[in-house]
Amino acid sequence: MVTLVKRESYKLVKRPSLFVFWFGLTLFQVAIAVYLLTHPNASNPSSLFINSFYAPVLIVFYMLALTSTQLSSEIQYGTLKSLLYRRYSSSKILASKWVTLLLCTLVLYASSLIMSLCLAITVFNGKIDLVAKGIKGQQVWQIWLMNNISSFLTLIFILSFVCLLATLFENSTPAIIIGLSTYFIVSIFNQLMFMMIKQHEWIKWNPVNMMNLGNQLQSAELTKLTRLPLSQISLGYLIYAAAFLALSLEVFKYRNER
Repeated sequence: MVTLVKRESYKLVKRPSLFVFWFGLTLFQVAIAVYLLTHPNASNPSSLFINSFYAPVLIVFYMLALTSTQLSSEIQYGTLKSLLYRRYSSSKILASKWVTLLLCTLVLYASSLIMSLCLAITVFNGKIDLVAKGIKGQQVWQIWLMNNISSFLTLIFILSFVCLLATLFENSTPAIIIGLSTYFIVSIFNQLMFMMIKQHEWIKWNPVNMMNLGNQLQSAELTKLTRLPLSQISLGYLIYAAAFLALSLEVFKYRNER
């Protein structure tokens, strides 16, 4: 298993797109910071910092594309056969890809956090008070950290779903489109879903509602809308994510046994 994770990590590092994206992500954060310096009325420095200078948005797009193409491209070009012939089990092959994707996501988020902190301390020195009280008495740095944790948890849930889609399609395009659609549906139609839950409480168990886990960690009051306490929404989050991955494993096994 460790050997497979190392192999997948090596393949990922060898992708020029990863370093291009990482450089572009850093440059994007710097560009947003510079723009605010030259246009001080455009936004509030603390607000931009809390949102990590919009880096999580780019990470979502990249990781959805990477997850969709990581497996489908190998199925398309037949490179998976060499691993299967070497008697690696399907579960180990797929699990190694999941672990690699998780590590990649963690590294990108850590990089954006470090860059955001550097910009706050250097470029906006004196303009961003990290210990100032913000929403509901929380300090700015606490809100910033919780925002990123919320975004990370939402992305991981969507990636587990996209992993399933990637095993269903040989072409990565449908997986990317459905993954992005799911992300935007949650962002745009969450309020509509809350209204439906209020009318029909059983709807609260749908997987989209579980994606509110990160937001509910930030604000306990969201329980009134999700109709699920933190323990239940956390359990539902884990069950759905595990179910998506288990189904992707079964589909992967079936396709390779044909």
